[in-house]
Amino acid sequence: MQFLEDPRGGERLWRLLSGNNRPLAMGSGGRRSPQEELAAVRRLAREAEPALRRDPEGRWRWELAATGGPDVRCPGVFARQIDARRAFHRFTQAVELAEVTSGQLTQRETTR
Repeated sequence: MQFLEDPRGGERLWRLLSGNNRPLAMGSGGRRSPQEELAAVRRLAREAEPALRRDPEGRWRWELAATGGPDVRCPGVFARQIDARRAFHRFTQAVELAEVTSGQLTQRETTR
């Protein structure tokens, strides 16, 4: 899990990357330490069912949220609901193996 510090002092963000550096999930870091955030995301992934949502264009995405806990979302959209569910399953497997790394947001990332 890569934690990205905003050089402008904004909210710390994180992303979970696959072995080939494709983003599997993303969220905001909140006030927890990176290790605590990773543990909270792991707990949420084990205990919660994803909300599968369809956007106005008919594309699917998954989200996880907990009161007072992390908000986790997929970084992409999918043509089919089953593909969104499979992406969530890949995330749940990867988050169990994740380690904490850090970085700094690039200008491109800060303007999205």
